Amino acid sequence: MIRNFLSVYRQKSAHQLAQLYSKLMPTPCLLCGANNPHSCLCNACIQNLATFDHVCPRCASPLNQTALCGQCLHSPPEQDTSFSLFRYQPPVDRLIANMKYHDGLMLIRFFAQQMANRLKDRLLPQLLIPIPLHPHRLRQRGYNQAWELTKDLSSQLNIPARNDILMRIRNTAPQTSLPYSQRKQNIKRAFNVSKITIPQHIALIDDVLTTGHTANVAAKALRQAGAHQIELWTIARTIRHH
Repeated sequence: MIRNFLSVYRQKSAHQLAQLYSKLMPTPCLLCGANNPHSCLCNACIQNLATFDHVCPRCASPLNQTALCGQCLHSPPEQDTSFSLFRYQPPVDRLIANMKYHDGLMLIRFFAQQMANRLKDRLLPQLLIPIPLHPHRLRQRGYNQAWELTKDLSSQLNIPARNDILMRIRNTAPQTSLPYSQRKQNIKRAFNVSKITIPQHIALIDDVLTTGHTANVAAKALRQAGAHQIELWTIARTIRHH
């Protein structure tokens, strides 16, 4: 009994000490190291992250004005609209890598908060669905960053989220490891949709929009299953240079 009491006492004392430490020693900004009690990035570094002025509403490619780009006029993607918060360039690329491969859950919360602030005033979808990982990849990584991001967005925007509708049925090679010419074939028939009634208006959630092949295949599967209006939300978008 005494041993159990001492164990509980030590655990309680350690928790109180950790709380006190967090108040006295604010979390440093992940980019510059400055003390920052409210976020993992300080306000100055947040302001320096590259965003977009005008983009194509269909694929989120940067333009001089908000209008459909030539690519979407000629061969539009499966999703109806796309939203990306940042340009995929330093230091955003490094932050996303830390989020994906180093259990960066505080970065997921940060990105979700930034996205929610930009999205909250628009007509919101009825359901959020993450781009899934194959079960083998999920076991290797331990968590799906798209699903963690989706859960935070769901909480902040008050939109339901489901990760049991869209399933990855092929363990494809990572898209980033392949040349552009092979990515479309690599992701072909990679997804399946469960027999669940899907709302008319949904949003797909992922971390980065690159070629768009993954999102295109996923959106096509969901449209065939009954979705009518499909949005794509990502933290960042790569910029194609021709």
